[in-house]
Amino acid sequence: MPLKEQDVVDAIEKWLNANGFSEVNAIKAGARGYDIAAKCVETSQRWLIEAKGGAYSGADSSNDAWSRTGAAFLMTAGWRFQKDIPGERFAIGIPSSRWFDIHLGRISPALEYLGISVFQVDDDGKVNFTENRHRPE
Repeated sequence: MPLKEQDVVDAIEKWLNANGFSEVNAIKAGARGYDIAAKCVETSQRWLIEAKGGAYSGADSSNDAWSRTGAAFLMTAGWRFQKDIPGERFAIGIPSSRWFDIHLGRISPALEYLGISVFQVDDDGKVNFTENRHRPE
């Protein structure tokens, strides 16, 4: 059963605080705004992260995972090209489950190309981070 959005946000916030990020600001699931905004101490880059969780029913269905993964991708890809946005780095945060992993695999080449990193959160709250950096052509 995939984690709910708030569980994903909480796990990523904890990971960021433990891995050299400052000014970590996470909002409650369902509130409007950037789910997580943080600043990397090492690079001073501002990060914006869009988090999605599993279905409220607790089911791990392909359709639910597909729509949530796609929504996270759409939001961050839009931020990536929006002028005057308060971030230089972008990421999505999603649960790690059979269907989320399958749908993430389908968009991984686009995430790599656009430089959108990924936080995947296991059921036990462990965060797996994949860094993708945009490579100008």
